[in-house]
Amino acid sequence: SMRELNPTLRELAKRCQTILDSVRSTSTACNEASTRTQIEYIKQAKQLLARAKQLEGGLYRAVQATTSISTFRKRLAALVYFLNDEHAQLIRELSQPVIPAPEVLHLRLAQHQKHLQALQRLRQEGMTAERTQRRSKRQSLAGLPRNWRIDLCKRAAHGRYIFPLVVLALTGCRPSELVAGIQIWRDGDPATGKDLIHFRIRGAKVKASQGQPCRTISYEANDSHPLMVVVNELLHDQENSQVFAQVNSAVNLTVEIRRLACSLWPKHKHAVTAYCFRHQFAADLKASDDEEATSRGLGHLSAKTRRLYGTAAQASKGHRNRPLRVEADRPVKPHLSGRFNKQADSPTP
Repeated sequence: SMRELNPTLRELAKRCQTILDSVRSTSTACNEASTRTQIEYIKQAKQLLARAKQLEGGLYRAVQATTSISTFRKRLAALVYFLNDEHAQLIRELSQPVIPAPEVLHLRLAQHQKHLQALQRLRQEGMTAERTQRRSKRQSLAGLPRNWRIDLCKRAAHGRYIFPLVVLALTGCRPSELVAGIQIWRDGDPATGKDLIHFRIRGAKVKASQGQPCRTISYEANDSHPLMVVVNELLHDQENSQVFAQVNSAVNLTVEIRRLACSLWPKHKHAVTAYCFRHQFAADLKASDDEEATSRGLGHLSAKTRRLYGTAAQASKGHRNRPLRVEADRPVKPHLSGRFNKQADSPTP
């Protein structure tokens, strides 16, 4: 009867809320996801729920069907976001003065509870499949000439990507940050009397607890690095002593880098991409023994993240990047680990 059904609906909703609260307490997906990420979460969650209908074991088995820990975590984040949104919609319907179809709502809440229980179990047990060994992207540098960036820029000298490639090499910026545009200007430093060239980068991966909103990498204008000579000459020819480096598409930039790399090193085992410039930039900064500058230069808020990027042993020979200053909006959070809470910044094997 209607009287018996309404308390049952409220009790179901209460149980769902309890499960959802326990799951959300361990996730920031609902609070910090960008609009683009939210769209991806919805798409992925719907795919998982559709796949769950065909599998014995349902949603739990659909999420566990991977050997990649990053894929597993993305699936969990997508489900947390999607089920949270679905829960809010169900509560709105339940709160109406008159519920048009209480029997249908009861079935939807029961299914919602089943999905939340699967999510809770996934949270508690974690990934059960044997993980595949993740290959570090910095391995792509292995086998390349020590000054490969200069060689690649020379090959691109007459193409439309030459200046973005030079900036990529000197800043280690993300391809998406080049799409946003990087400001470059020259001025005098009152403290030293030297002319400096600055690269101002707006961070691409920034949240309340992640990334640097803006960072500035500064070189001496008379730096002898061949790529700095190119930038210095370009600014010298500008009336306003300021330029912007920008590309229309990060994908097209990577395609061009791969094409140039294949023409130069056809037998190289790994794909050369825009992120190879980022790893090489990190390697050069690490070789200068300023680990915190490496984090600031890469746009990281946590010192822990820089361990994933190039090693000092991979630094360029002869034409190494040597910024005079690397500044960022936020102080870098130290990575504390180990028995004595020492800073653990050495790269992982």
